[in-house]
Amino acid sequence: MRVLFVTKPFFIEPLGLMYLSAAAKNKGHEVELAVSSQDLEAKVRTFNPQVVGFSVMTGDHQEYLELNRRLKSKQRFVSVFGGPHPTFFPDLIEQEGVDAICRGEGEEAFPEFLRLLEKGDAFRTNNFWVKQNGQIIRNAQRPLSDIDSLPFPDREILNSIPEVKDGPIKHFLASRGCPFSCSYCFNDSYAEIYGKGARRVRFRDPAEVVREVKEVISASPTKFVYFQDDTFTLNPDWVKSFAAEYKSVGLPFHCHVRPNTISDAVVASLKGAGCYSVHIAAEAGNDRLRNEILKRGMTKEQIVKASDLLKEQGIRFMLQNIIGIPTGSIEEDIETLELNIRCKPDYAWVSIFQPYPGTSLGEFSRREGIYKGDFNDLRPSFFDSSSLNFTEDYKNQLANLQKLFAIFVENPELHRSGISRIMINAQRTEEIQRLYREAYTKFRAKADERLYGFRL
Repeated sequence: MRVLFVTKPFFIEPLGLMYLSAAAKNKGHEVELAVSSQDLEAKVRTFNPQVVGFSVMTGDHQEYLELNRRLKSKQRFVSVFGGPHPTFFPDLIEQEGVDAICRGEGEEAFPEFLRLLEKGDAFRTNNFWVKQNGQIIRNAQRPLSDIDSLPFPDREILNSIPEVKDGPIKHFLASRGCPFSCSYCFNDSYAEIYGKGARRVRFRDPAEVVREVKEVISASPTKFVYFQDDTFTLNPDWVKSFAAEYKSVGLPFHCHVRPNTISDAVVASLKGAGCYSVHIAAEAGNDRLRNEILKRGMTKEQIVKASDLLKEQGIRFMLQNIIGIPTGSIEEDIETLELNIRCKPDYAWVSIFQPYPGTSLGEFSRREGIYKGDFNDLRPSFFDSSSLNFTEDYKNQLANLQKLFAIFVENPELHRSGISRIMINAQRTEEIQRLYREAYTKFRAKADERLYGFRL
């Protein structure tokens, strides 16, 4: 069958779609990728797909639904919606023009759906909810995949996007899942979908990971390897084994780590393997917000120690943070700023909290009246404003602080002198917004260069 995947413009390789494409091609199907900013009607007309797949995140779902309806008015095809939004909100199947949704992993389910679709019997595919003669068939979940058995992601579908295909950074997954229960995340909800017996974290064989990396860098220009795993350092023994295998690659890499999984031995293993930089999340400087509200389960001392260990080994790091947390205040957001000043990251990244539905903190926000929307007002970006029921003054402060946060961390004298307070409290005129946005953009470009060793 001919399958067209549609996604929004991206600069990070869409590994989920690439895994699905590899799985479908492995069963003899023809697959192409299109970006929503392109002339999709012409693409659909030319390629004439029998199936169009959309990978959808919450906040983007309305845009994709409208796009699907528009394409369906011109061409006949079966529409399949997958990704985080349909996984957690499968009632999307009830929307006009949606023929099927895939919940959870699709590498085994999607090829089976295509095979059965050819026979006219796709309604029996586990992981899929499918419309049949006006009725909705809700199939069961299949067990999680053995990720070592999956074909490597299909990089060929990026051939039409040379700036990504030939880009200097290539992305990989060495594991799937996360055992933690942060209140702003879907991890608990995802675990519930698969049931108590499912493994929340699965690691690949380090030798297979390295084989994939070598295969990719031998076929495309690559300066830097980026692992997108939720928590790369969860298993110290696995990290040690990976480090021994990866030394032969000879390229620097980046990964995501968690403060309470960092030790001298883990950091030494990362450094020895060629780790150049990491993401590490503090989220909040205030103990109440970090542990009672966000459910992070870590101390400020652990965050500081992890930062110090990384610095001692010369591993650069981005420290991730959230401001505008439910029940929080600008004073508690300032505590997060001050923790970052203490930790001295190479880049202090900050987002404004969004109340995603299906997360415990999203539901808490709605239940307590902190959020009064219906989740359709969520934006794809979490950098510009808060959706919560805060005062206009606090929303103004959050928007300003988000743009200036990293600059204050890099230049702590601006905070200690009190200038930061004046800038955070400034009224958001068009001129102020322009100046703050320009400052943020310029600083971010320099920070990226520090984290990866070259200008992106």
